[in-house]
Amino acid sequence: ESRNITTEEILSEINIDLKKYLSLPDMKMNQEQVEKFISFCLKFPRNYDLAFELGHSLKVSSHSLVGYAILTCENLEQALIYISKYFSLIIPSFKLSYFYHTDQSMELICEPVIQIDTLSLNFHLEAIAVALHCTIHELVENRLLPYHIFMSINEPLHGYRYAHLSKVKFHFNTLKKPSLRVQLSEKLIKQKLRLADEGTRKAIELKCQEQIYEIKNNIDLVVWLKQLFLNSSEIPSLEDCAKLLNISSKTLQRNSKEKETSYQELKNTVIIDKAKQMLISSNKSMIEIAEELGYASASNFSRS
Repeated sequence: ESRNITTEEILSEINIDLKKYLSLPDMKMNQEQVEKFISFCLKFPRNYDLAFELGHSLKVSSHSLVGYAILTCENLEQALIYISKYFSLIIPSFKLSYFYHTDQSMELICEPVIQIDTLSLNFHLEAIAVALHCTIHELVENRLLPYHIFMSINEPLHGYRYAHLSKVKFHFNTLKKPSLRVQLSEKLIKQKLRLADEGTRKAIELKCQEQIYEIKNNIDLVVWLKQLFLNSSEIPSLEDCAKLLNISSKTLQRNSKEKETSYQELKNTVIIDKAKQMLISSNKSMIEIAEELGYASASNFSRS
């Protein structure tokens, strides 16, 4: 309401009853409601920096159980691994993965796992990037070392505000695929956390696992996998898909079979759909499309 938009106006726009909202403070919005909320708020010129403000306002403890598990990790590296592992509890429409470079520096990659309209997607990416920075800063406090965040979005009108964020350099419009990447040195990720407590962390993780279990049992697995495949430049492996759901590959195969399909069948369907779309909308040759979709040769692609 500090931005001259009442709670009633917002709830009315996204079709949520005020009384229901007040009685259920932990109420969750679906993707359509989230997109309506963002579109409505950004109609007002003074909200141009709303994504930045949202990310900047979040604390580690804002993420409930996951937040407390993160706070009790041994060092920043372990905390970031936990964030990646339980990212679906924080924001289910995105995934956060990580890998290491040869110098043992760490790189985080955040990207959507479902189709999201461009306005909402860019809003999310900016908010997530700022929130990640604030989380890292909160965890290591005055021991923060310089690091970099690369963004697919263009530099926003309020780009000057990023210059005031401590020790981080943002690089806008540097990624072709809608995503963000965070690069952190080995020295930074090895920084110890002040509230480290292994016993507490393990106890909280059990609760996080229970919440993940509830989520995975309530999703439409087939729809989720198709959306994941469609929104990935490289279709993730069976093992990677299982990791996102925090289940084993065998469990994912068994659950797919119960839905009368399989990982490979869904993968082939999506590849064919992608190929058809590329043949219609691009000037690429059969060989180029085959290579982009991971086929060994154009003849193998044609047979598919």
